[in-house]
Amino acid sequence: MATEPENRVVARELERRWELALNDLERVRNKAAQVADAPELLSANDMENVHLLGLDMDSVWNADSTTNRDRKRLLRCLIEEVQLSTNEDHYSVRVVWKGGATTEREWVRGPAGWARRTSQDTVELVRQLAEEFDDAQIARILNKQGRRSGRGIPFTKAAITSLRGKNHIPKCTKIIVTDPCQGPFNAEQAANELGVAMCTVHRWLREGILAGEQLTPGAPWRIVLSDEVRDRLAGTQAPEGWVGVTEAARRLGVSKPLVTYWVKSGKLTARRVSVGKRKCWRIDIESATCGLQNDIFDQ
Repeated sequence: MATEPENRVVARELERRWELALNDLERVRNKAAQVADAPELLSANDMENVHLLGLDMDSVWNADSTTNRDRKRLLRCLIEEVQLSTNEDHYSVRVVWKGGATTEREWVRGPAGWARRTSQDTVELVRQLAEEFDDAQIARILNKQGRRSGRGIPFTKAAITSLRGKNHIPKCTKIIVTDPCQGPFNAEQAANELGVAMCTVHRWLREGILAGEQLTPGAPWRIVLSDEVRDRLAGTQAPEGWVGVTEAARRLGVSKPLVTYWVKSGKLTARRVSVGKRKCWRIDIESATCGLQNDIFDQ
């Protein structure tokens, strides 16, 4: 009504759109009222599908087609109310489910900023690692162990530097002296020295065939390769009379796993040798610290 006469074309267009919008609003209101008065009932087939889905709620919840909005609607159908109370040293949560069942949980309260603080055991581990490793190496070790910062993200070199500063942890100044022949070497260097794959070195470490030290899981290995170890593992030929694991087990009258155990524990002298492209053990039977069981029967 306040539009100038020369702009009546604009006014008429606004009035037309306004009238259409009001008509659409009225039509939606009438449809909503009809649905409320006569709700649409599910068919017998739909009810059966709903029942089957209810029996396998895990699949429904984790399905790719289920959105977060759908999950919230499912929770609203299952939960009657959530009661939260704050105490001096903890929070109490009580979930009342449909049907009357309840679930109660307590959560310890921390000081201000506690939720974003790196755990104390991780800080102490950083303090231990900082004696021998730089910040980049420490970050890699913590990430291999699956640890996360107070913000819930992987560690970086900058994050370790900041963490050390906040907790007054000195930077690593220790210089590790290595012998070019004996080491200590890490797993990759030891594999190159022995001429085997790194997975073989890791298998030998797991099985106790190769000795090594690790400050913490995920930290670099420290492997000393003495002349005896190199001679035993590098694939040199064994002296005459040394036999394989199967023959050693037959002569000793024991199982092959037991022979392998004796080799690992040092009760039998053994050496890795090359047989074609394959490497295997050759064992000195005469070095056995336990008697030959077959001799008992021979006597």
